Amino acid sequence: MEKIRIYGRAEWLGIVEAEAIVSSKPLEGFTNVDPAKGYTTEREHPLFKKQYTDKVLVFPSPRGSGGFLMYGYGAKPAAFLHTETCPLAVAAVCAAHIPSMTDFDRDPCEVIETGDMVLVNADEGYVEITKKRS
Repeated sequence: MEKIRIYGRAEWLGIVEAEAIVSSKPLEGFTNVDPAKGYTTEREHPLFKKQYTDKVLVFPSPRGSGGFLMYGYGAKPAAFLHTETCPLAVAAVCAAHIPSMTDFDRDPCEVIETGDMVLVNADEGYVEITKKRS
């Protein structure tokens, strides 16, 4: 199976391996997430009501207020991978102890597809993607 490795900067350390769920649009927390059920409630979002619990959540950037912290409570993702960051997103992953990476050498939203298996090694600064079978 094809494996791809990309390198980035850790926001919170940790090593996890899980299936990826990828969004082409930024994500917002607070009023746009159901932390008990583990999905976004934003109706026009491509991940509307799609379960992110225990998955590597890949997205372009966080948006909105400190509500991003809501992703750290209840049914939470295994890890966050995003191309751009903000101080509130960093605070959220630190508070929730969710491995998180940003500032990649390649855009994870272009390399990773929903269903790929992803090893996030934030301790050593890389992500290894095993492409899903076609």
